[in-house]
Amino acid sequence: MTTLTIHCELLVKEEDLMNYQTLVFKNLDKAPFGNNYCMITVWPNWQSYIPEVGDKGYLTYNSVTAGEDTYYDRNSDSIVKFNFTNLVFEKFVKEQDNSKKDIIL
Repeated sequence: MTTLTIHCELLVKEEDLMNYQTLVFKNLDKAPFGNNYCMITVWPNWQSYIPEVGDKGYLTYNSVTAGEDTYYDRNSDSIVKFNFTNLVFEKFVKEQDNSKKDIIL
């Protein structure tokens, strides 16, 4: 499992009937070999701030590989390998607009 953090903007947000959310971000970093967009999955009942469309900030996500990376399954009380390769949401920190703050000299 690889954990990555990027500066990005949320473009699209979609939720399916099983409460999985799919988020599409535009990468605002100027990396020469990076992807311009990434599609991230948010697990149902994820306990973290989920951004709204248009939010800019810093996204941390995990790149998981099927058959190699594992997670704890509380229902079976065991470690299970992922069945699908995916990018999985970890955390989003919203960028603050500093232009509207008072400056005291």
